[in-house]
Amino acid sequence: MSDSLPARAYFLACDPDGGPVSRRPRAALLVRAAAVTDLVLRGNLRDQRGHAEPTGAAPTGDLLLDDLLADLRTRSPASWRALLRRGKNDTLQSLETQLSAAGLLEEGSSSILHRKVVVPSDPTRVRDAHARLDHALTAPLSEVDASAAALASLAAASGAGMSRSDARRHADRLKELEKLAGPVLPALRKAVAGRRAARIAAFSGSSGG
Repeated sequence: MSDSLPARAYFLACDPDGGPVSRRPRAALLVRAAAVTDLVLRGNLRDQRGHAEPTGAAPTGDLLLDDLLADLRTRSPASWRALLRRGKNDTLQSLETQLSAAGLLEEGSSSILHRKVVVPSDPTRVRDAHARLDHALTAPLSEVDASAAALASLAAASGAGMSRSDARRHADRLKELEKLAGPVLPALRKAVAGRRAARIAAFSGSSGG
């Protein structure tokens, strides 16, 4: 569980000091994208004319991934972008429930209004996630596996787990890693752009009275 791509994405999106996930909407997109990408990398999903299609591969053994795969089998093939937007918050909450059950998250309180939140029970998991990201961005390309390359690319695209300044600084390397990221990355970029456009439209509408 702790080494699945969505779990690694989750810890990457946590506050670097071991606090809770920041920017939950972005983190939800990243976790959903990581889960779908994990299924692609494991051979459980494939691209079929721009749509995600389950294969006949055996279940992964990971509860979150297998639940997602079972849901996909009951529906008509969806575009990658639609797949990312659908159920992203449920995926994030399900992952938190599973990580909590495994003892990897515990209850804490936020610095704002002291709301109850879940935080990593061991902050070193967050540091390890960032160390693996740094390795993907700086190590020889031959030493970076597809999952690490995909996660770095997804983090940069989502804005969760990697700052814009870091994404710009590593732009050339990210272009190399993107080749290993699969069909989810362009869909994630479109989803992020769609969210940004919706926020701008909402702001313009409210400003216009």
